[in-house]
Amino acid sequence: MPKVVDHDQRRAELVLALWQVIHEQGIDGVTFRAVAQAAGVSVGRVQHYFPSKDDLVLHGCRQMVASAVVDHGPREVPGDPRTAAEELRSLLVGAMSESIDFKIGASVWAAYQSKAVSSAGIGAIVTDALAERTRALARLLAGARGRGGRVQPAPTSDDRRDALRLAALSEGLTLRVIVGAVQADEARRVIHAEVDRCVDAT
Repeated sequence: MPKVVDHDQRRAELVLALWQVIHEQGIDGVTFRAVAQAAGVSVGRVQHYFPSKDDLVLHGCRQMVASAVVDHGPREVPGDPRTAAEELRSLLVGAMSESIDFKIGASVWAAYQSKAVSSAGIGAIVTDALAERTRALARLLAGARGRGGRVQPAPTSDDRRDALRLAALSEGLTLRVIVGAVQADEARRVIHAEVDRCVDAT
């Protein structure tokens, strides 16, 4: 019988190798050879799934966004304000820690954000992802402020403004955590306190 090949699994393995290369060498350091070496496969296999370096890098960016959506939202807003506030904290903090997995993931996303300045393709993916995250935060903040219930809340301009501020705080603290300037526990405490302040300021 012919061997059954799981092409999705092979692509996923190549993406993990890509992220490792980006973490160690940056996006400009990505080559078919470097990714093949990280994955333990031939250069030909990488080229079989990704015709060009740009295809590979863009696919990796899309997969990073898709993984974040699966793990951390966006999500339906709970009807209970306290539960919505807890979901808001969870979305802002994510998996923030000093673990190597978190640092690799966060550093790769930071590399994509930096490259978005000069790459239209990456820029479109990154800006869409950041905008959707802010919208999700605004919906959760509206729910935490008691505008939820059976109907999903429609955020006000204040909710959207405060959600953007919370997103910027979370993103800035994440960078500080991955470079070791701030401990993850301290960053989480700052975010939780700011969420409490935003929720109470209604």
